[in-house]
Amino acid sequence: MFKRIILFCLIFACSNAFSQDFKFDTHSLMLEGELTEDDVFEKDFGRFDAYELPLEEGDILQMRLNASFFPLMIISAPSSEYKMAFPEDNNSEVIYKQEIDETGLWYIYIAGDSSDFGEHNLELCYISRDTKVIPIDADFGILVNFFLAHSATNFFYLKDNDCSIKSGEWDVELDSHEKYNSATIVTKNEISVLSLYFESEKGLFEELTSNLKDNFNKAWNVRVNDSNDLVELFEIEGLRKMFLLRGEEEIELKISTK
Repeated sequence: MFKRIILFCLIFACSNAFSQDFKFDTHSLMLEGELTEDDVFEKDFGRFDAYELPLEEGDILQMRLNASFFPLMIISAPSSEYKMAFPEDNNSEVIYKQEIDETGLWYIYIAGDSSDFGEHNLELCYISRDTKVIPIDADFGILVNFFLAHSATNFFYLKDNDCSIKSGEWDVELDSHEKYNSATIVTKNEISVLSLYFESEKGLFEELTSNLKDNFNKAWNVRVNDSNDLVELFEIEGLRKMFLLRGEEEIELKISTK
């Protein structure tokens, strides 16, 4: 059975020009299926389910397949070139990662032999080509949108490229183009918090506060606490949070996944 997967661009309701100039897009999906007697069977291929996935050159795709049978995963490019992935160590899990090298419709086949029936789960993590690096000409609003896009997939691409959510601490190793001093991610109890640190220059906190209010007040509730040098943002249709804090030496922007 063929199933079409459409990856919609994430839309942050900012209504700003920069949101149109950059297509920051990440997705994490869990696809559940089952091989049954009604599924297609081919003599030299086996019984299979199939997914269609539109992708662009430069995208990153990582998949984790678990099945109640010993599965074969086949990834077929628009040119019909294909790669196969098998479970390792005789278990039922297949892990596959690829940087996409062709734009077009890709096919993912989950196959078993003639006697294989049962459930399968495909975890898919996707990063668009525009979301792999920080734009060199990004201003603060674009920078925040870039990291918000990654928060939708628990920052997996910025940690260790593992789709699963696990506790730990990571340094973000992207080229910052000197737009911030450093960045870290902490994950605990399935909640991840990204922290960006900026030099505490005169007037910078007020400038960043104004930027957050102007760019995010339509999709986020914005609260400014002048007495505590704190700006709080709560997503209106979601669970994410942002905090801007002014310290003596640094300004910190925190983005929380929940």
